[in-house]
Amino acid sequence: MKKKLSRFLVSVGASAAVIMSMASCGGSNVPSANSDAAAGTTDKADEEGEAKQNEAGKNEAEKNEGGKSGESEAADEVLPDKSSETSETESSKAEMTDFFISKVAKDANVDTQEVRSFLVDDIDFDGEYEGFMFIGTEADKEYNSCEGEVWFVNEAGSKKLHDKFQYYLNDEGDVFSIVEGHDKNFVVFNDMYATSLVTNFYYTDGETCKESVVSGVGDAKVDEDTGDLVIQLSAYDCTCDFEKDSNEPMWLGHSWKPYYFYYSRNTGDFMEYGAKEINASELKDIVGTDVIKELEGDGYTVDNIIQRDNGIININYSKESKLNDGSRSINYMNATFDTRINDYIKAWDDDEADLYGSDFGGIYEVQLLGSAHESSALPESPDEVYGVFVMASKNSDDCLDTEAALMDAEFYDEFTVYTPDFSGLNKEPYYAVAAGLFSTEEEAEKCLKEVKAAGFKDAYVKNAGKYIGGEYLYTMTSTEGISVEDDYILLKDVPVSLPYPVEYENSTMNLYVDKDTEFAKDRDLGTFTNYEEGETPYEWIKKNLELNKTDPEAYSEGVPLHGVFKVGIKGDRITTYYSSAWWD
Repeated sequence: MKKKLSRFLVSVGASAAVIMSMASCGGSNVPSANSDAAAGTTDKADEEGEAKQNEAGKNEAEKNEGGKSGESEAADEVLPDKSSETSETESSKAEMTDFFISKVAKDANVDTQEVRSFLVDDIDFDGEYEGFMFIGTEADKEYNSCEGEVWFVNEAGSKKLHDKFQYYLNDEGDVFSIVEGHDKNFVVFNDMYATSLVTNFYYTDGETCKESVVSGVGDAKVDEDTGDLVIQLSAYDCTCDFEKDSNEPMWLGHSWKPYYFYYSRNTGDFMEYGAKEINASELKDIVGTDVIKELEGDGYTVDNIIQRDNGIININYSKESKLNDGSRSINYMNATFDTRINDYIKAWDDDEADLYGSDFGGIYEVQLLGSAHESSALPESPDEVYGVFVMASKNSDDCLDTEAALMDAEFYDEFTVYTPDFSGLNKEPYYAVAAGLFSTEEEAEKCLKEVKAAGFKDAYVKNAGKYIGGEYLYTMTSTEGISVEDDYILLKDVPVSLPYPVEYENSTMNLYVDKDTEFAKDRDLGTFTNYEEGETPYEWIKKNLELNKTDPEAYSEGVPLHGVFKVGIKGDRITTYYSSAWWD
């Protein structure tokens, strides 16, 4: 059953992330050595659909759902002919494809044979077909590219999306691919430059074709491990030269730096992960070594340190050289540390995974596309939280007597802090009992005097830094905001708070429970009313929501979906359920 959550109510917000996949989609008759290769996603090896070239020179996605038709054992019952239904769908799609090709060719004033690659499908799931068409040259097999225009077409009309340009073909030899979000498809195609690619993103909304905010930023790929969209930005920012007595910069040196994005259901588009600058002390606490001292010892200047909300830390550093002719040159470099693996990443395949091997070259921006905070963002604690600490132990059970003693002394804001949750506390796991957490040192010192006067002579004040843990609390007082979809559950306008009683800006957000959301295996799952072993949170919520509809009296005995839930959140997706509690 639920535990009781005492002493404070939940305040609240949200960021958001979803798992996406990159898929080749639609038809193409661009000649290619691998034009008959199976189309698939980067993160789903078993994705249905295979690009197949038909006699007319157009590709159609094969349906792998064809069922058997025939008679049931009962003489008067006949099973529906699923293969017939599939055939009708394919026929309808083929007819619409021919219509779209003719329409675009007419509007572009070209012959239909010049429509060499296309993607036709119900892209926005509204029951209507839409099409993306490439008009131009045959494929250049040497450069795996073709030159021409890109058009959008539906039954309402057509419009040119992209002027004549060189486009890079995907692994299936097609111009177009699809990036899949949980509730939206994006059609993508790549502009081809001499040393880089730039990915265009479009989506449909009813009869309208819209361009994504990340369209044209850089070379986009879906990270198979995280599901994030990674955009590699091409720039000339590795070296800045100055002639003698001149302040006019000359930028040289090509870099390709990854930036990180997620799909937000709140905005219906991609968002860049939030980022901020941190200082050398904070970096040392996170990495565990004095990175700045190492760089400065090698003669470099550390320009700034950027902490991103997905766990990536970028360190910009540089070195200036003065030449005999009076000119000077500044070389710009960077390092990338990934807190998710607690190590540096390899910038290139032949590099080592260390400080200098994680250099992508050039200068990282704090935010590539400006502020990444949505109107509904995960709550953040103050940069400095001061705790009045009484005792600490490796074992949380050792804290129980001290907690009870503080309660008896009428310190009702007492709390046990897990030290790795705060940037300024011990990274080695300890449980520290605090008589209170405060946003100013003055408030903490005032509390300390009262705590010592009550007999806790060893109490002390410490700057705990800010909350950096991955757990949050959300509060549900009604099931009205819960809706079940085929592959996720939406918790609408949910108050979200930090798991510690500190002052911060309240937040409200939409949260999503996917089918791969998990219950924590090392927690007491008995706090989740009506939980049955082996259930996923998706199944548990769906079951109890149905119980509330069919038997409200039975549901009211434990009200499993009401209360305060401790969860792990990435963006707007709940990744893990830890516990369920009541509040007073």
